[in-house]
Amino acid sequence: MGTSTTPVVSRWQFLDAIRGLAAIAVVFQHFLWPLSPGIESFFSTVWSPGRFGVVAFFLVSGFIVPRSLEQHGDLKAFWRARFMRLFPAYWFSLLFIGLLPIAGIASLNGTDLGSLKVWIANISMLQGFAQVPEINPVAWTLGLELVLYSAISVAFIKGFLGRTWLIAGSLLVAIGVSSIVFPYQFHIRFPAGASAVFGSIIAGLALFRWFTGKFKLSEAIAVMVLCLGVTVGSSIVNYSATRSLTDVLQPTQFCAILSVATGYLFFLFMLKARSLTFPKWILWLGKVSYSLYLLHPIALAVVPHNWSPIVVIPAQLILSLLFAWFGYECIELPSIEMAKRRLAKRELKLTSVKEVVFEQAA
Repeated sequence: MGTSTTPVVSRWQFLDAIRGLAAIAVVFQHFLWPLSPGIESFFSTVWSPGRFGVVAFFLVSGFIVPRSLEQHGDLKAFWRARFMRLFPAYWFSLLFIGLLPIAGIASLNGTDLGSLKVWIANISMLQGFAQVPEINPVAWTLGLELVLYSAISVAFIKGFLGRTWLIAGSLLVAIGVSSIVFPYQFHIRFPAGASAVFGSIIAGLALFRWFTGKFKLSEAIAVMVLCLGVTVGSSIVNYSATRSLTDVLQPTQFCAILSVATGYLFFLFMLKARSLTFPKWILWLGKVSYSLYLLHPIALAVVPHNWSPIVVIPAQLILSLLFAWFGYECIELPSIEMAKRRLAKRELKLTSVKEVVFEQAA
């Protein structure tokens, strides 16, 4: 069995480093994209740092999220912790964006902020499934995150969360079939970005099973190859070999595949380098990565684009980091601590009940 003797601290530090660098990759794509047609074309036809970053993020999610459920074995506590981790910071971003028109700044996505339906769908994080535009343009991944939590919960309830091959096989077959059926039967493009996300989650889970000694290295590699293969196939079927001028955000087949592949390689490299001591600024970026991801589009909107790029990019970056610091310290951290306190109280109560039962039985 492939096991790891890496200390626990180093183990989680490398995940923070991945999050931090992945967040910066997404940020720089959005900041650099408008600068020139050449950069825009490169990000659509050759390599997309944003897609690369999202893949790295979800590899981390697949690697670490099942552990949090298995560690406590409490589905209710798992969902409470995930809710407090995701929703308060996300709602703050929606509130922030909703106030921008007061300052004379248009909505980030051209979204109708006066629509009650738009707000209800976005507040629930289900806007993607309701076919409603995102108020926060980067929020499309959050609904997929909820799907991940739901799938993990079902697997936990049914008792097969530890059966990695069953989970991987079932989801990969579903993704593969959907990637073919959607375009050929229903004449609509399957969101190949979703196949990249779910493939990354499964690959992350397989690597976690190997990392904790519950999976052979050969098995983990086999699952990763299958995930990458399904993602590549989905990209070939649902994306074009040439750039679509009607949808400049849509990548070409080559760009989608290369971006995903480099995300996998980056994760594997960081996994190999997990015993290293990472710079504090990278670890800090990892801590604030969620707020950085959510709030950097606001910095993109606030800083005037008619300034010189030499001024615009540093200004956007500094403002994004300030927003991220505030979001983490004032929204995320208090929410996470609240969830931890409630979990600690619940565990203490359960321990007391078990002690009483034991004493009565004795």
